[in-house]
Order: sequence, then structure tokens, then C-alpha cells
Amino acid sequence: MSPNPIASVVIPTRNRPNLVIRAIKSALAQTLSAIDVIVVIDGPEQNGNATADAVAAINDRRVTTIQLPFSVGGSEARNVGIRISKAEFIALLDDDDEWSPNKLSRQFELVKQSTGRFMVATCRLIARRPASDEIWPARQIGPFESMSEYLLCRENSIRQGEGFIQTSTLFVPRDLLLEIPFNPALSRHQDWDWLIRASVHPGVEFVWAWEPLVVYHIDTARKSISGDPAPSASESWIIGNRLVTPKARAYFYATQIAARCKTPATFWNVFRNTLRHPRAFLIAMGLALTPRSLVNFLRPRSVLNHA
Repeated sequence: MSPNPIASVVIPTRNRPNLVIRAIKSALAQTLSAIDVIVVIDGPEQNGNATADAVAAINDRRVTTIQLPFSVGGSEARNVGIRISKAEFIALLDDDDEWSPNKLSRQFELVKQSTGRFMVATCRLIARRPASDEIWPARQIGPFESMSEYLLCRENSIRQGEGFIQTSTLFVPRDLLLEIPFNPALSRHQDWDWLIRASVHPGVEFVWAWEPLVVYHIDTARKSISGDPAPSASESWIIGNRLVTPKARAYFYATQIAARCKTPATFWNVFRNTLRHPRAFLIAMGLALTPRSLVNFLRPRSVLNHA
């Protein structure tokens, strides 16, 4: 571990040694070199010590590997890395994403120029599918816009990317992440949950680098929690979440739960939560009543789902 890092890069991973090596190399290639990289292996792996061995082969003193004795999930794996870090800032990186070389230096400049108590830097990204690239988000969050509406509403397009912040774009004061850790109980929507809670925390401000500094890989062939056909984890998160506005809740039901409707009870929840918001209602009914085979065909193209 680097003795005096400005930022610690925290990468949770499990069973994906080839992908995490790409992520680590993009972190070590940063023009901001005063960093360390904390790789948290989330429990025993199918291939023994494949990830630990692959990371050790990089042979860079800035890289530390933490092997957890059992799986705690992505949220708590991040929290573990954050807690052992000694740096002032944390840069989060998912194991299947990668960074442009100037990502950290650009965000460090932004937060050091600001005067707020907790400055959270984010940036645009390249959403990369096997056949095409897009640049997200289309716009920044408005001055008085709630974070839940920015992230969840689809006012101009059903496609994801109008308002978007993803874990690998974040550069955050460590003290803030200690005050507001990731929720270890969540299997889905971990980044949305953290962003919404952080946005209302006293002293938190978001600043943007308005250039794409992250490559966000969307590979539909790779197993992902986003592809889980059951709506239970999503419903559990949204029910009782008082920080999500009614409008944002309607769009969440429309885009995250409607396409997974399998029971009358779930359909009723979608119906009643979207009815007062006409555009969300139309999206929801279209997805809920579309044959599953067509929804599955369209999902990777419209990117309706989000982990």
C-alpha cells in the first residue's frame, strides 16, 4: 500500500480475474500517481485463488488484496475497502469497468477547487456494448432537482442515460463514505441508494467533469444481478423509501418492475404506483403487457434495468 496516497481506488470483485486485471491496470495508469488500489475479493472463489494470483502477478506496491473469508456482497465489500483505506478520497471502480488515464487527476482538481464540506465528483462515461458506444448522461442534475428524479425519471426517452451516475464515476471524500456507507442489505440498486441518501446529507455537493472518463461495459452475455427476472429485490428497495419522490417512484415501477411482472399482485403494484403519472403509466403498461420474449430481446437495447 502506498504510504501517502491522495486517493484509494476500491475494487470489489469475485470470480472475474481477467476483468479485474483490466480495471486495476486502468487505475495504475492514472496521471495522478499518488494512489493505492484496494482489491476486495468477496469470499471464496470457484477457481481457488485465481483472482489473488492474478493480482499478485501485477507486482505493484500500490496494490493491496483483501480476501474475505465469506461473501458479503458488493456493498459491504466496498465498505471493507473504504474502512481500511488511509487516503483522503475514495475512487470507486467496478471490476468490469475501466478509466481514462486522467480520470482521477481531473476529479481531484475539481474537488480541491470547491469549498463545500463534502464535494463528490462524478463524470460522464462511455456506455459500451459489444456493437456500439454511447455517452451518458445527456444532462447534469438541475439545481433544485431531487436525486431520485434525476436518476429514475425518463422524461425524454425510455432509454437509460438521460440522467445517470454510476459507481465507477465517483470520487468521494472518505469521511463521507464512513458517515454514509453502502447498504450491505441490498443486492440491487446499490449506487442509486447511496446517491439518493448522500444527496440529502448536510454539506454534500456534486461536481461534474463533463467529459467521458469511464468506460462502462454493458455485456449482455455476462451474468449480472441486473438480469435477475424476479422483481422482489427491486420492490423491497422501493417500498418505504421516503427519499424517493412519488414521480421517481412511478418511473421506477415503470422501468424496473413492470417488465418483470409475473403475478397479479405485482401488476397491481405497478398499476397503482404509475397511474398518476401518465408517461410512466404508458411505459409501465407497455412493458407489463409485452410478451416476455420481446422484453428480453429489447432489454439490452433500451437498457431498462440497472443494478
